Amino acid sequence: MEFEVVVKRMLLAWALAFLPGLALAQSPAVLADDISERAADAMFWGDWDELERLYTAARKDMRRAREGGLAVCQMASGLERSYGQESLAYHEARVAGTLEWARFRRDLPLAHAVHLRALVDLAWFHRGNTKVATAQRFAEFNARLNDALTYSKANAAVLSRDPFYANPQLVLMRGMGFDVDRQLEVVRKNLRNDPTDECLYRSALAGLLPKAGGEPRQLEAWVRESMRGQADAVASARYARLYSEATASEYDQGLFENTQARWPLMRDGVRAIIKESPDSKYWKNRLAYFACMAKDRDVAVPALEAVEAAPDVEAWGGSRNLQACKRWVQQG
Repeated sequence: MEFEVVVKRMLLAWALAFLPGLALAQSPAVLADDISERAADAMFWGDWDELERLYTAARKDMRRAREGGLAVCQMASGLERSYGQESLAYHEARVAGTLEWARFRRDLPLAHAVHLRALVDLAWFHRGNTKVATAQRFAEFNARLNDALTYSKANAAVLSRDPFYANPQLVLMRGMGFDVDRQLEVVRKNLRNDPTDECLYRSALAGLLPKAGGEPRQLEAWVRESMRGQADAVASARYARLYSEATASEYDQGLFENTQARWPLMRDGVRAIIKESPDSKYWKNRLAYFACMAKDRDVAVPALEAVEAAPDVEAWGGSRNLQACKRWVQQG
């Protein structure tokens, strides 16, 4: 598997070096479907021109991916991928490379946001994924977070021109222990230019989950805030998208027991998404998944039958959830 990954990256590097523009020319009909992977690869190889091309395209392409995400949101997810298996040398090289890019493109908010991301990732590399870190790891972690905070403050004027910086800024704030209210201040400040920006509402979710110290009432209030001023179908779809992401991040089968999410609104939201994207295999499976979770047979049975021939296991959060739903329906 490692050999295959190396070969893939080598081929990608060759293509980017000798065939400029090939990635965009051969992109799928919907950019959002694979921009996450492409952004992650460009970040790995330090192809800053490709990152800028992708971001420019993503800002224009508002079509949704098969799973429902917008290209800009999906790109942010690609850059957020953890390279925990990479070496310290890799992270330090990425910090150096992004800093060079940011200095070269001083007026490009994306360049500064990507460098901020690299600084934050370096900090978390020092922290490690273990539950118990050594005092030295914590010292390095805090030192690198302070470097990121200093950079963020020094370049705030440029960073604040584009809401894309909110993602690494929020990860930085969570690492430094800023409370949820402080985190939401950053998001709301960016929302002034576009109160409907879905990516910004999604960016705040991680800080509202229990593992980050958040509470169900805070999550519910935030989801409701994201729906304000929107048409009913759009609002319910937003409700479903945000709670669906919270489910994938932490709640899994406990969404309706452990949050204030309401099944009728969730159901209507998923149906609105399917109406908007009738070919979405992911959301058709998601409807069956949530219906089983809510123990709503009237919705679950036909929804499961509709996807049973070719289920999307990812939409179920794993094959166990799918099999559990099937058993529950059969017990009918």
